[in-house]
Amino acid sequence: MHFYYIMKINFYRNIFTFFLLICTQVLWAQVNADKWRAGSANILADSIYTLSCFVSGPDDAWTQNEKKDMADKLNSATQWLKEQALKYEINLYFQNGYYGSKEDIKLPVIERGTASGNERVDWVSLVLKAIGYKSNLDLYDWVLKHTNCRNLQVIMFVKGIGNGYALPYSNVMDKELYFVEGAILYEKYLDGRELAFSSIVHEIIHLYGGWDLYKTFDQSQDREDKARKEFPNSIMLRTSYDINELDIDEINAWLIGWNSNPKAWYDWYRPKSAR
Repeated sequence: MHFYYIMKINFYRNIFTFFLLICTQVLWAQVNADKWRAGSANILADSIYTLSCFVSGPDDAWTQNEKKDMADKLNSATQWLKEQALKYEINLYFQNGYYGSKEDIKLPVIERGTASGNERVDWVSLVLKAIGYKSNLDLYDWVLKHTNCRNLQVIMFVKGIGNGYALPYSNVMDKELYFVEGAILYEKYLDGRELAFSSIVHEIIHLYGGWDLYKTFDQSQDREDKARKEFPNSIMLRTSYDINELDIDEINAWLIGWNSNPKAWYDWYRPKSAR
């Protein structure tokens, strides 16, 4: 009889420990996700102001037709996001502003993204200063005062080739320099192919906390291998010129504020920089 009660106590203790571990993992994941919900791009919902900037170097320039093509790709990207959000009963609206529509924002040097992890991270400050803003926060304050948007993202279309990337803000970063979040999208990929608008979606998702599911300097091969089995069509795993091939996986849907039922195993996919 004594042995039976000991076994029973151990059983309930193990059950309690298991559920405590699950709850702790979910809570820990949520706290770390909130660390990245600290900047101008908070949760991918409600009204979002997008400032698009056309940037080029001293020896090249965008044509008006090329700018229109980029603007059309951005509109296709945001329309797709709105359709995906509705599947989660999330309403999403975008208000657009443009700089460089007539004359490019010129920079003396254009760095090319190479997916190395060593790219410059002050693009938003650099471009906004070239426009005339003294501080990133001045733009954010303007959006709050003059629009009904509470989220702001800066999309910088850069003439020429390069590997695009996002510039999310963390609450451990310098607010004055990095609070306004943005993404770099080059006209063409490094191999010369035209930019697919699914890449614009991919980088926007990063701004709201999304994780890559393919191998990078920040993500491991074993996670990509598993993601290819679990989420073969995730837009955070691969890109495509046919957006209908792609979707938003449940992990990233949670990270951007659409999926309110996180699971403990999501955390296994966490990139190194988000730990």
